[in-house]
Amino acid sequence: MSEAERLAKLETRTEEQERRLQNIENKLDRLLEMANLGRGSIWLLLKVAAFVSAIGAAFAWAWEKIN
Repeated sequence: MSEAERLAKLETRTEEQERRLQNIENKLDRLLEMANLGRGSIWLLLKVAAFVSAIGAAFAWAWEKIN
C-alpha cells in the first residue's frame, strides 16, 4: 500500500468518525432538551396539584363552618 492510499484511507476513516460524533452530539442535545422539558412539566404538575389541594382545603373548611 502506498503512502497516498494509506493517507486517503485514514482521511476517510477520520471523516466517518467525525460524522458519527456529530450524530452523537445531536442526539445528546435532543435528550437534554427533553429532560429540561420534563423537569418543567413536573414543576407545573406540582404547582397545579398544590393549587387544587389549597382550593379543596378551603372548600372543606367552608363546608365544615356551614354545617
